[in-house]
Amino acid sequence: MLKEIFVKSAMTYEYPPDGGTVPIIDPYDGCTIGCPYCFQLEDETWNTDLNVKVNISDVLQKELIQWNKEDTVYLGSKCDPYMEIERKYQLTRKCLLELSKLNLKCMVTTKAGSKLIFRDIDVIKPMGNKFTLLLGLSNLQQLSEIDDYTLMSNIQTANQLHRMGITVWVFITPILPGITDIDSMISAIDQDIPVFLDKVRLKRNTRPALRLESFIGNHYPHLIKTYKDIIYNNKDVYYEDIKEKWGKTERVKFVFESSNSTD
Repeated sequence: MLKEIFVKSAMTYEYPPDGGTVPIIDPYDGCTIGCPYCFQLEDETWNTDLNVKVNISDVLQKELIQWNKEDTVYLGSKCDPYMEIERKYQLTRKCLLELSKLNLKCMVTTKAGSKLIFRDIDVIKPMGNKFTLLLGLSNLQQLSEIDDYTLMSNIQTANQLHRMGITVWVFITPILPGITDIDSMISAIDQDIPVFLDKVRLKRNTRPALRLESFIGNHYPHLIKTYKDIIYNNKDVYYEDIKEKWGKTERVKFVFESSNSTD
């Protein structure tokens, strides 16, 4: 159910496995992209409603007055800031406008394939190197619709924005054996764009693990053994092969690995 709500604070904080504190802005709480592997699914209350934080940009304006300009703000964790509902409410755009006014560093994470981000080029481009787009490619809907990765919406978006001078990093996280052809995906991405990779990291019997296992059984039954090995035995042959092949390539980074080397 969609709910319009008013918030008292615009910023929340997350604490990733590799340490540190990450300041997050979520214009919405909930997501319509529907990734079955999403770590947010561990929270049983998440995504029961789609909350629209109608006053978030006004609250953000006040919170940012004393913000340290050396700290990066991340936009999008409990939502995809460019999911289709943004077309109506424009809360992501409003938050970006507040960040740009104060010349703050900002990273926006999205997997949505709507190309709605091009609407905000007038805000993003003047931000220069203060803005980075973190564009996810493990969008299962897009992956199910194409054979030629040069036609994949998010890869086209990454390349187009990069050629416009926007800083773009792409994430293939998680790598989905039998679904994401990493060699072909990397080949389709402009060579100057950094590529971040990671394997499926799900604990058995958790909601994300069970959701992914069910999804694979329903849509890719021939891969069910592969994913059971990943979830229950921590055995991911494809990921190890990819790490061996790409581990020493400068533009390719492996998330949560101690180094970009297979040594």
